[in-house]
Amino acid sequence: MITAKEMRIIEDNVEELGLNRRLLMENAGSAIADFLKSKGIIENVVLVAGTGNKAGDGFVALRHILAYGGSCKIILLEKEENIKTQEARENFEFLKKMPSVKIYYSENLSDIDIANILKNANVVIDGLIGTGLKGKPSQKISRLIKLINESNRFVLAIDIPTGIDPDTGDNYGEYVRANVVITMHKIKKGLLRYLKEFEIIEANIGIPRELEMFAGIGDVKALFSVKSPYSKKGDSGRILIIGGSNIYHGAPILAGLAALRSGVDLVYLYLPEKIASIARSMAPEFIVIPYKEEEFNEKSAKEIIEFIEKVDAVLIGNGLGLGHDDAVEIIFNAVEEKKKFLIADADALKTNAVKKARKIKVVYTPHAGEFKAITGIELPPYEEMNKRIEIIKEASKKLGVIFLVKGHYDVISDGEKVKICRGGTQAMTVGGTGDVLAGLCTGLIARTKFAFEASIAASYINKKAGELATREYGNQIKATDLIEFIPKIIKNLDPTYQI
Repeated sequence: MITAKEMRIIEDNVEELGLNRRLLMENAGSAIADFLKSKGIIENVVLVAGTGNKAGDGFVALRHILAYGGSCKIILLEKEENIKTQEARENFEFLKKMPSVKIYYSENLSDIDIANILKNANVVIDGLIGTGLKGKPSQKISRLIKLINESNRFVLAIDIPTGIDPDTGDNYGEYVRANVVITMHKIKKGLLRYLKEFEIIEANIGIPRELEMFAGIGDVKALFSVKSPYSKKGDSGRILIIGGSNIYHGAPILAGLAALRSGVDLVYLYLPEKIASIARSMAPEFIVIPYKEEEFNEKSAKEIIEFIEKVDAVLIGNGLGLGHDDAVEIIFNAVEEKKKFLIADADALKTNAVKKARKIKVVYTPHAGEFKAITGIELPPYEEMNKRIEIIKEASKKLGVIFLVKGHYDVISDGEKVKICRGGTQAMTVGGTGDVLAGLCTGLIARTKFAFEASIAASYINKKAGELATREYGNQIKATDLIEFIPKIIKNLDPTYQI
């Protein structure tokens, strides 16, 4: 079972790995044609086509049906110039060149004309709208749904019958009453409500199941939505970073700089007074709140509690130093009480606070050694990845937190789902790259309010930034070099700039 969003992520990710959409469409169309051939019904096939990739799958199916010696017609919902994707257009253009293929445009036909075309068909293929359905179908789509249903022909729906929400299964009383549904890769979640109504076949379109576990560009694209031009300060989130000490003044600053580049609106730093001026000099955008104590303690923890109400997410631990168990526990409890997002990194992961189960969205970002300090379990090597995954997944479930375990392969789990993020370079062993990841993760969580998904995206962006920095500077990169590339990566995937 899979949601429409998960399917789009997978398609983007496998394309990034080199499996292009043309091949996926080819496999989908071939599966449809093979099914009809196996049933002996490839004569007079009518495709009722929309403008998306569902129609593209149908175009490919018709080409294969022609290759099998069948015959076909197309009823297009709209003008051909409205076909949305290159791969769908290419397959339609090919069919246009086939003298035997008759193409009709629904807007030029009366209901009686369409009914006569469908009545003479042996098979009607529903290629109107698939997983892209949003709300009630338009009047012109409803018209075709009605005519398909009244045709009393054998109806094959591609992926999901038009009119059914792919995730909820909801419909507005208008949906294609298919005899069979050929759904691509995995059954769509909304179809579970129709198991007794349709014959449902999962078509293998060539996506290995194990690739579902790997994070990629699709995970990042799916995280962002178009930013309204009427947005106001704070709509994209506010974060508070608690960290720093006389020795480790740079860690919270690196985290803050990365957070600023995540697209979050406001970044507050709660630091010892002695290093506050350094933070201010690094970025005038920081709102620095100093405390007078030499190191973070119970008094300074209590002083910031009320301020936590002003932010969406709190990051604690970067450069904090050791021996602050009681103070960190105060922050954990306050964030839990105020139902904010909490991200724990670095020295916070070495306190007893991280060993308790939590009831809010908490993200821990340990490396393997810190994971062992939290759980008492030493992770096996990458050669035993399945075992490594199961250990992290179980620990996540037990503590009720999201683990983002850093390494050559980052493993992210919320106790139910798991993603593996590959990439990065050997140059990223330089100090501070983990602080960049923590700040980026916190910023993305505050901006989107999706903790698990933002953790996956942060892992991917951080590794990709490391790759770009290494390409520019070789093994001589600094953590700040990664920050330079973060906004460039995000901009290319932000739908605000894709319309």
